[in-house]
Amino acid sequence: MNKQSGFTLLELVIAMAIFAVLGLASWRLFDSVVRVQQGTAVHERALQNLQRAMTVIERDLVQMTEQPVVLTPTSLQLQRSNWRNPLDQPRSERQTLIYRLDQNTLWRESPVEGTPDISRQKLLEDVSELSWRLFHRQSGWVGQWPPGSATSAPLAVEMQVSTGRFEAIRRVLLLPAGLP
Repeated sequence: MNKQSGFTLLELVIAMAIFAVLGLASWRLFDSVVRVQQGTAVHERALQNLQRAMTVIERDLVQMTEQPVVLTPTSLQLQRSNWRNPLDQPRSERQTLIYRLDQNTLWRESPVEGTPDISRQKLLEDVSELSWRLFHRQSGWVGQWPPGSATSAPLAVEMQVSTGRFEAIRRVLLLPAGLP
């Protein structure tokens, strides 16, 4: 008599079924990890864009001169000092800046000195809401600047922005006139 050793057909089918279930479970786990990683990367990019825009705005506000400041419901116009001049061009160290919301995009605009052109920098996309307020010593928080009889500079600025995943981000920054 010949004694054959090996697997029966039933044992092979069961082993293949077990490996298929393990493979499917592994694929689902891998797929969910990749999806979470992609979602995290999108969120991280949005947060980096928001932080970059806030950094640019904060840098400009810290170097803001006292006058002129114009605040309307749709824009903030200011003048900043310490404008870098690496090419040593004949121009002022002051730069006029306008922050404007246009078609869900926050723009930083600056008139090019000596020309009618305007330099535009895209700061933030997918902005659903943007509001500015300035703090005045006598009037408190105001949405229009200059207020009626204001002769002094604003002490602080409040910016509220809603963009993409981030709703109602509020930043309050002291302006040079409000610093001790």
